[in-house]
Amino acid sequence: MKFSIFVLALFAVSATAVPHTKVKRAAVNQGALDLIAHLEGFRANFYTDSVGDTAIGYGHDCEANQDCSSIHAPITEAQGKELLAQDIRTFETCVCDMDNAADLNANEYGALVSFAYNSGCGGVDTYWSTAMSEKNFEGICEALPHTNTLNGELDSRRAQEGAFCSKPSNATSGC
Repeated sequence: MKFSIFVLALFAVSATAVPHTKVKRAAVNQGALDLIAHLEGFRANFYTDSVGDTAIGYGHDCEANQDCSSIHAPITEAQGKELLAQDIRTFETCVCDMDNAADLNANEYGALVSFAYNSGCGGVDTYWSTAMSEKNFEGICEALPHTNTLNGELDSRRAQEGAFCSKPSNATSGC
């Protein structure tokens, strides 16, 4: 009896001592980073984005990030890429948090991060959670060109994301 209570107590302590780890964020590959930069386009000076916020570079929303006053325009493309790399961390995390994200290849992952960067984490979850839970990655790549295109405004972007998603890769997402 003493042995079983000791083992039970030891098990309880060890179970609570193991920290809960959140799904890690994996950086997109260079091809995905280049794709997002190309799709966003670079602006060295401040501009008003589609939702009315002040942005700069490759879609960096300096109002949401509360850093407009610390950015001195015009910025260089290299500075814009640094801001982009920082900005996509949130979207890398939300894609990695989806079911079966560890099974995506690097290009599928990069395309979904691009979609999330444009549509938000809620958008990637709304459109792709069922396909991700079913591991229907090919279906995601096929559907990307026709998903959330804003009545045709994003046709070119979605077509390029779909093509990148379908591009074979032996590298994993890293999630």
